[in-house]
Amino acid sequence: MSENVFTYSKRFILWFFLTGASIAGGIVADMILRTEPFPVFVRISGFAVMVLAYFPLKRTGKLLKLLGQSNLAKSEGWGCTNRLITKDLYQCIGHPHHLGIGIFMTSLGLFIGYPCSFLIITIIHLSWILGFLFLVEEPELAEKFGAEYTAYANTCLRSAPNRYVFSRFSPNPLIQQKINLGH
Repeated sequence: MSENVFTYSKRFILWFFLTGASIAGGIVADMILRTEPFPVFVRISGFAVMVLAYFPLKRTGKLLKLLGQSNLAKSEGWGCTNRLITKDLYQCIGHPHHLGIGIFMTSLGLFIGYPCSFLIITIIHLSWILGFLFLVEEPELAEKFGAEYTAYANTCLRSAPNRYVFSRFSPNPLIQQKINLGH
């Protein structure tokens, strides 16, 4: 397998830099242009969706840890897995964590509450997410998991949930997955 161009720590640092720069850029643009803030209910809605977006983000991390990491993957670093995860949220969307980040950042833009901040944060992060998925992560997954990943990729959308998203889950899917895997 070829060496990753972006190590996980570099990705993390780049993501934090991108987040800080987009928030600062949006706030500065709003100050320069003296834009009017969004109504309070829009800002409160943005905060509420940010809080709700946290739960699928946390869930995807737990799924990777529970179903995808062996001792080998743990030694490779954060986010590494040597098993393709196709259960739970991953049945409905190929990259649920990235969708959650997109929702979180868009909601953050609403919570900040000014038009330029909202647009800059949303456009920059959605562009980064889609570019990263299709230029870096998809090729890495295809290389790492081969035909198994190709078959999986044909069963669900990459960056948006499919139509079965609400019908596939038991009341406690993590426990159900452990039972199904014989743990």
